[in-house]
Amino acid sequence: MENNNNNFQVNKQFADFKGKDVLIGLKNWEEFEGKIIAIDNFLNTVLEIDDGLKVVKGGKIAFISIKE
Repeated sequence: MENNNNNFQVNKQFADFKGKDVLIGLKNWEEFEGKIIAIDNFLNTVLEIDDGLKVVKGGKIAFISIKE
């Protein structure tokens, strides 16, 4: 059985976060604020923060909140 990544789609709810300013809270109580550059179905996230890019593993995320 062939795994075809051309048909891969991110869950629409997660895809809606892309390009938004967010607050991400981690299970260890750390928090990061920035803009989501990329996100996948495992909530692995690339965040643009003040001093560059931050990669956050989805398994460490407690919540993602859109900043209004």
